Amino acid sequence: MKRIYYVSRFSDTLRPEDLEKIFDISARNNPQNQITGFLVCLGNTFFQVLEGPDKMVDRLFFKVIVNDTRHKEVLCLKSESGMTTRLFPDWHMKVFDLNAGGETLPFAFSQMLTALLESQYVIAQYTQPSVFHMLEKGVNPTLVSPCKKIATVFFSDIIGFSLFSQWLTPGELIEVVNSHIEMCTQVISQHGGEVTKLTGDGLLAYFSQKQSDAAIAASLDLLQEMKLRREKASGKSPLRYLYGGVGLAHGTVYEGNIGFALKRDFTILGNTVNLASRLESYTRQLEVRLIMNQESVTSAKRQWKFISLGKHRLKGQSSASEIFSIQELGRLNVREIYRVIEEEFSR
Repeated sequence: MKRIYYVSRFSDTLRPEDLEKIFDISARNNPQNQITGFLVCLGNTFFQVLEGPDKMVDRLFFKVIVNDTRHKEVLCLKSESGMTTRLFPDWHMKVFDLNAGGETLPFAFSQMLTALLESQYVIAQYTQPSVFHMLEKGVNPTLVSPCKKIATVFFSDIIGFSLFSQWLTPGELIEVVNSHIEMCTQVISQHGGEVTKLTGDGLLAYFSQKQSDAAIAASLDLLQEMKLRREKASGKSPLRYLYGGVGLAHGTVYEGNIGFALKRDFTILGNTVNLASRLESYTRQLEVRLIMNQESVTSAKRQWKFISLGKHRLKGQSSASEIFSIQELGRLNVREIYRVIEEEFSR
């Protein structure tokens, strides 16, 4: 058997008749599906426990609840498999409505549950996306075995960040960083990539083996979005000078848990990850905004207009290799960007 604990928010105002309808449907369907458990309702927030045969619990949670438009922000708190006994054998779905009050639901308990649920949503915002996706599926990330895979690694950070950090106020600096991170996460998500780590002013992500074209498209969309934000920024905004470099490296990566009990990180590592970072750093020296390795070019299926930047031996690499960019991007005068940032904000 399997047991899932989850919380979710109701999209609209939850009325007593809505709860009655949920109870009626559960009372009708759960006995034949061998599902038991309970539901606690507080405001527009649900806390629910489902237990029963693995397939039935998975179908109810992943096919019905997660896809139910009445729910939003569905978060799996815990998933247990291999259960031999039920905790709630007599409840095909017991409903507790904390909004109704009463002697059986003391005020102190409702306050404690409210704080618990709010803290879960706050923690979710700070949780690494790949880990959060596992939690949503009821997978314990600490138990996931390490694996080796082929991927296109995406690395981007802000050109001139060290100058920004010297002259901007803390609020202005965070605004610049958040703008860059927001754009990166949006385009990576839209193209099917996975953000794995925030690195200060930068971001590390990856695309699956067959997504080289998606990684290139995401890179171009990011650079275009940066251009649009520069054009829309007000005269005094540091976003007027927000430029970023992107490094793409296609190759072998290793994914898994790094660290111990006190601090863990679920991430990718390996030479391909290091290479993506080196390629991104090299955008300053070659004054281009996107650099990729030969394997990224070879694995792409679309007819991109690649241009060779020649053979270079990058730091940490055993030999020189040919690197590439996209013709339409043109060159970027990095020295001029540095000069303008310093001139504008050092006053």
